[in-house]
Amino acid sequence: MEIKWAKQAFRGFNDIHSSHFTPGETKEYKKYIVKRIKEKIGLLGTSIPADHLMWEGSYKVIVDKYVMYYSFSADKKTCYTEHLFLFTLSPKPDDRSPF
Repeated sequence: MEIKWAKQAFRGFNDIHSSHFTPGETKEYKKYIVKRIKEKIGLLGTSIPADHLMWEGSYKVIVDKYVMYYSFSADKKTCYTEHLFLFTLSPKPDDRSPF
């Protein structure tokens, strides 16, 4: 399956950074995130529909603290990423997670 990144999703991906890690470590983390997104989309496919009206007809996966909304071409050979963002329920002041 081919994965195509929309500008909005790619911007969210480029916003992944940390003041706690080197640029090289952050680059490796981004590779990990992309790999996990591909694995989860391949595994889950259309089993988790988006839960927001704005993304109706799309699906979502959660990797670490990131949510990816995506959709498929009619033949399911191409996956279109639509949006990637950091997911937080209620941030805690003592949460020192770098990502």
